[in-house]
Amino acid sequence: FALERRSGLSGSFQQIAQIRTKAGFVTYTDNTIDQKKLYSYRLSALNSCGFSFAQSNMASNILLSVQNNGNEITLRWNKYREWAGSVSSYRIYMDSGSGFVEKAVVDPSDTTFSIGTEEVMYTQSAGGLCFYVDASETGNPYGINGVSASNKVCVELEENFVIPNIFTPDGDMKNDLFRPVITYSPSEYRLIISNRQGKTIFETDEYMESWDGTDNGQPVNEGVYLWFIRITTPSGKSISRTGTITVVKN
Repeated sequence: FALERRSGLSGSFQQIAQIRTKAGFVTYTDNTIDQKKLYSYRLSALNSCGFSFAQSNMASNILLSVQNNGNEITLRWNKYREWAGSVSSYRIYMDSGSGFVEKAVVDPSDTTFSIGTEEVMYTQSAGGLCFYVDASETGNPYGINGVSASNKVCVELEENFVIPNIFTPDGDMKNDLFRPVITYSPSEYRLIISNRQGKTIFETDEYMESWDGTDNGQPVNEGVYLWFIRITTPSGKSISRTGTITVVKN
């Protein structure tokens, strides 16, 4: 067999390998490509004189790109081409530090997918988020449905957190809870709330746990309270801060 490749979706094919085998399936890894380019491949069966007498369908790769504008992460890729069947769907996989898991399945007509930063800010347990897309074939006339996976792309999320300076724990279901808003899952976390006399009235090691404005189950008075926070970010940065939170009851 001669494995042939061309850059892009047009132009002439160039042989990149010859494979002699009687196996039912042929596997080859092309280590000479530019991962930012689109390629097409085909396999030619050669006779004893080295002439091609049969050719496979073509196969192409999927190029994935990612952009983060601060509020939204956008993935874009090219449509998969040249299967004997058709694309049934694209699946999007995301790795936030614990391995790739399926994030979404999109229609075969789509080549763009957007994720709001707020959807993934708490999933980040490594320095960034990584993605890849794969295409699944359906309707192959020979009953062999293929899968083609894209390159992997990664995007950094800023390791930020914001702490409100006022909240209103009055039971109206609006702004009733206090906690920092963090763009990642910290590896270590500590939050302590105290009154002006230095008495601790709330503390937690769970970054998703909120203070409801009570001390031992009793609502605190309006006024200014002190907070202390210590965080270790996914990249290993240690942050310690203090500040105040004002309790207001409407």
